[in-house]
Amino acid sequence: MSIEDKWARSEAYLKNLFRKYYQENRVNPPSSIEKREFGFMFFGSQNMMRHLSFPDAESLQRFLAFRAPSNAFHSAAYYARPDAARMDEKIWEGCDLVFDIDADHLKTPCKEMHDKWACQSCGQSGVGGKPEKCPSCGGQNIDEKTWLCETCLETAKNELIKLVEDYLITDFGISMDEIRVVFSGHRGYHVHVTSDTLLDLDQNARREIIDYIKGVGLEPRYHGLVEVREERSKIIRGPRVDEEGWRGRLVKGVIETIQLMDESNIPQERKIKNTLRSLLKDKNRVEASLKEGIWDPVRGVGVEAWEYLVRLAVERVGGKIDEPVTADVRRLIRLPTSLHGKTGFKVCPVPLRELSSFDPFKHALAFKGDTTVHVEEAPRFRIGEEEFGPFKNEDVELPLPAAVLLLCKRAAYLK
Repeated sequence: MSIEDKWARSEAYLKNLFRKYYQENRVNPPSSIEKREFGFMFFGSQNMMRHLSFPDAESLQRFLAFRAPSNAFHSAAYYARPDAARMDEKIWEGCDLVFDIDADHLKTPCKEMHDKWACQSCGQSGVGGKPEKCPSCGGQNIDEKTWLCETCLETAKNELIKLVEDYLITDFGISMDEIRVVFSGHRGYHVHVTSDTLLDLDQNARREIIDYIKGVGLEPRYHGLVEVREERSKIIRGPRVDEEGWRGRLVKGVIETIQLMDESNIPQERKIKNTLRSLLKDKNRVEASLKEGIWDPVRGVGVEAWEYLVRLAVERVGGKIDEPVTADVRRLIRLPTSLHGKTGFKVCPVPLRELSSFDPFKHALAFKGDTTVHVEEAPRFRIGEEEFGPFKNEDVELPLPAAVLLLCKRAAYLK
């Protein structure tokens, strides 16, 4: 049997498993289902079927159970005619504010251990996130194999908590009842904000929200970092740690940046390099001074050095969100409680109060049982309370959720 036949057989097996899941489990439809556009992807195809609509939850459930898609999506937007074939004919009526936090866009050291890429033009390969173009031939046809691990998902969860608690609730005043968190089923989380006051925001308004969360264009002087003259000397003053919004956030970010800085990551510019060295000699005293809004605890450290540290702090503490997802008012987002075709995990809603204890490798599992697969190559991973692997070119009997993960990742095929 050729490798193509093995993959096809494995995909048919996955499709049957997905069909059984949808036959036995009710999927949570989005609100105002009759105004949503739906899109689906299917095993054995890279194309998406979209511009579909359903009048009610029952008709959606019947479609899922009959067609068993590999991936299911619905629009964040509401339309008068969601099934119209052209976007300008759908008649846009508003859109939820959605955010996507994905480990693909986060700097995590684990990627160097479990992600790989290979140029399809010249065969050059490497580990970690794939480059924009091949360093050998310059080609852009690069295949990428990504994995998900606890470090990836814990980093994404921390970013999610920061987005919800520091920005949406604290800075924007959005109610917890208007925020819904969903594990994406793969390497991140989605946030749906369903506030009526935000529905009609256009792309420009949503871009302003993105820029605020990421700290784009932030000017330190507008947040209180100034040099003032008192009597015969110049003194630097700045925000305090107990202030709200970006002012207090900047202080925390600068303190954290200084605490983590050492000789290995000081910039090479001579002027800034020497002044930063002065700050690093007594980090704790500098931290105590900054918390009180006094930004000149060390003689000779000027505004330029602090502005440099503020830029580093903004990069550190600003929200890490996927910008196109939030800005696009016609975006499709994964259907909660559907299955993710790259893992077989559930796209799992997570109550905010349970977020800290949520474990994707335990709470997002959809299947029960065991099966045997031939694993080509897979790193060590956890499912439930058990760890498996690493595997390479071997037959393995596994719990069904572990086997499905490997099959979906094309790291294994059905034995």
